[in-house]
Amino acid sequence: MLKKWNDERGFGFIEVAGTGEEIFVHMSEFPKGVRPEVGMFVSFTTVIKDGKQRAVGVGIPGRAPRKYHRVPPEAESARSVFVFLIPLVIVLVLGIAAYRVVGSLYWEMNPAAKARRDLASDAATGREPAFRCDQRKHCSQMRSCAEAVYFLDHCPGVMMDGDNDRTPCEEQLCF
Repeated sequence: MLKKWNDERGFGFIEVAGTGEEIFVHMSEFPKGVRPEVGMFVSFTTVIKDGKQRAVGVGIPGRAPRKYHRVPPEAESARSVFVFLIPLVIVLVLGIAAYRVVGSLYWEMNPAAKARRDLASDAATGREPAFRCDQRKHCSQMRSCAEAVYFLDHCPGVMMDGDNDRTPCEEQLCF
């Protein structure tokens, strides 16, 4: 039976039949549309929350009780980790995929930059360059964009960069 009720604060106490024990109950535990009143007979389930006993899932005779789904504290903390982790993993995977796509488009659209990257990689690993400076000075004498980049960067007197943008043979090989 509901022994005490404070309508302004939305809580009260239920007296356990036969023992006289009083258990705290909050308005949110009553079925929707029910306004608790002192003297009302109720059924309920008890749980321990914050070290104190509380009434949950309060039922009124003739009405369905409010459903109470107890989530163990371990499950609550695990769920909060997944709520944070799953979106983070999704964003990370999408970011990596976007980075790769943009990177491959960059190298596709900038063959001179790709050639410089490859030549630098060869130099870093200690491999001998595939090209050597000789008397060739013009784009028509080059066989690839990589070769033209090597000549532009390493050989004096070449005439392959008319607009001085460090991209040789833009109309023939590095377009």
